[in-house]
Amino acid sequence: MGKWKLKDILLYILIVLVPSILGSIYLIYWQNERQTAIAKEETAMFAHIHKNDIDRFIAETITRLETLAFIIGGNLPMKHKQMESILNGLLDDDQRFDRLSFLADEREVNGSKYWIKLARQTKQTVVSKAHKENDKILTTIVTPIIDLSSEQVSGFLIADVRLDYIKNIIKVVNPHISFCLYDSDRSILFATKQKRNEKIETISVHLNNVPWKIEAYVPPLDKKQLLLSSIHWILLIVVVTHIIFLLIKYWLLKRATMYERIQNEAQKLELVGTLAASTAHEIRNPLAGIKGFIQLLSEKHKDQESQLYFSVIEKEIARINQIVSEFLVLGKPTAQKLERCDLREIVTELHPIIESQAHLHNVLYTLDFPSIPLPIFCSKDHLKQVILNLAKNALESMPKNGWLTISLSKEKTWAKLQVKDTGCGIPKEMLDKIFQPFFTLKETGTGLGLVVCKRIIEMYDGKITIDSVVNKGTTVTVLLPLQREERVDTRE
Repeated sequence: MGKWKLKDILLYILIVLVPSILGSIYLIYWQNERQTAIAKEETAMFAHIHKNDIDRFIAETITRLETLAFIIGGNLPMKHKQMESILNGLLDDDQRFDRLSFLADEREVNGSKYWIKLARQTKQTVVSKAHKENDKILTTIVTPIIDLSSEQVSGFLIADVRLDYIKNIIKVVNPHISFCLYDSDRSILFATKQKRNEKIETISVHLNNVPWKIEAYVPPLDKKQLLLSSIHWILLIVVVTHIIFLLIKYWLLKRATMYERIQNEAQKLELVGTLAASTAHEIRNPLAGIKGFIQLLSEKHKDQESQLYFSVIEKEIARINQIVSEFLVLGKPTAQKLERCDLREIVTELHPIIESQAHLHNVLYTLDFPSIPLPIFCSKDHLKQVILNLAKNALESMPKNGWLTISLSKEKTWAKLQVKDTGCGIPKEMLDKIFQPFFTLKETGTGLGLVVCKRIIEMYDGKITIDSVVNKGTTVTVLLPLQREERVDTRE
C-alpha cells in the first residue's frame, strides 16, 4: 500500500473517525437513555405492586378488626374470659399481630393516647404512626366497638401490627428491589436492601388506606453491561463508515482517472492542432501545385487509361485536403461568424446532397421535421459539416435497401437532430472509444470524423450521443440550445 497523502488522511478522519466516534457516543447515550427508561418503568411497576401489597395488608387487618368489633358489639355484655379467648385465637392464627387487646374502662379510655381518643370521636378505625419496640416495627390500629343496642362506643380493639411482617413478604417476592416506606412525617417505617442516597433517582407512590408513601430506588446501570450491549452496534458503525470511505475513494479514483483521460485527449487534440496549424499551408501549397499540373496533364492526355490515373490522383488529393481540414478543426477552429439560423433550413439545404448519396448506396432516405422553427446560434458551414459527416457514416454502415432517417424536433429548450440508420451497428465495448481521435471501425477511415463532429457541437454548448445495437442499427442524437434573441458572435 502506498503512502497516504494528507488529503487521504483528512478524508479518513472526516468519513470514518469523526462519524464513528460521534455515532458511538450517540449510540451509548441512546442505549443509556433506553435502559434507564426501562429501569424506571420496572421500578415504577414494582413500586405499585408493593403499594398494592401494603394497602391490601392494611385493609385486610382493618377488615378483620372491624369484623371482630362488630361481632363483639352485637354480643355485649361479654364475659372477660370469652373475650380473651377470642382475641388469643386471632393472635395465634395471624402472625401480623404482635399484641391484641380489648379496652373498655372509661377512665382508661380517658387517659389513653391520642389515637384512642380520635377513634372514640370519629367512631372509625384509626391507624397510628409507626414505632419501634424490641427491634420490631409496629403500628397501632384502634377500632371502636359499637354497642348495637345503644349505638355508643363501649370499648376498643387495640392491635399492634408488625410492619416487618409485610417487609419480609416483599423481600421474598422481589429481593432485588430497594425501597423505603415513609409515614406522613417522612419517618422511615422500613427500608429494603440499601439506604437512601440523594444521587439515586427514586419513584414515589402514595398509599390509599394510610398517609404513607413508598419511594422505590431506580437501580443504577451496569456500565460494563452497557458497553457490551453496544459493542456490536459500534462495530457495525465502524464497518459501514469504512465501506463508505472505500466507495468514496473508488469514486474519487474513477473521477481522477476520467479527468486524466480527458486531459490526455485534450493534449492529444492540442498536439494535432499544433501540428495541423504549423504544417497545413506547407501541405496545401504543394497539393495545389500538384492538382494544377494534374489538370493540365489530363487536358493533354485524353486516352482512357491516363484519365483513370488522373481521376485517382485528384481523389487522393481531395482526401488529403479533407484530412488537413479536419486537423485544423480539431486544433483551433478558424474564425466563423455565428448567426441565428433555423435548423430546418440547414437540413433542407443539405437534403438534395444526402438524397443523391442515398440513391448511390441504394438506401431509402426520409426526412422528418416539425412545422415550428428551431432557431439555433451557429455557423452554417460547421453544422453542415456535422450533418454530412453523420449521414456519410450512416450510409457507409448500411447494405443495400437500408433505411436512413433524419428527424428534427423540439425537446424543452433544445433543438434535437437525430440520424438513424439500419446498418451493422457498433459493438457495446466500442461505444466508449468512438469519440477518441484516430479510432475507427472503417478500413479507410481517419478516426477524426466523429471527433470533429463532437468538437463542433460542443463549441455551441450542445451535446452528441450515440446509441447502437449490433445488426439492428445506430441512432446519433444531437442537442443544440434553442435561441430566443438575435445576437452576433465570432468564435475562434
